[in-house]
Amino acid sequence: MTTKLVWTPRARSDVKKIYIDIGKSQPLAAERYFARFRAKAERLVNHPHLGERHPEIFPSARMLVEAPYVILYETVPDTDDGEIYSVEIVRVIDGRRDLRTLF
Repeated sequence: MTTKLVWTPRARSDVKKIYIDIGKSQPLAAERYFARFRAKAERLVNHPHLGERHPEIFPSARMLVEAPYVILYETVPDTDDGEIYSVEIVRVIDGRRDLRTLF
């Protein structure tokens, strides 16, 4: 079974905002970040346990870093063993923030 990749509306909005904000002064950098976010998320289809767990953010949180941003995601089911049916990208945000205050 193929793992499904799902972006929440909030995660899509996060990426769009990052793209627009960076693109105002550095359009090529904005394109690179957009491509990197997408590539990292797509890797999760084959490697859903790639990101480290961060239960201090929210119980099922996993994280990938694309400095200074982080991609927060969760798997369904939330397990370290067995088959994963879907990976949900929850947020893409500046990792320098106190992430615990977002959830």
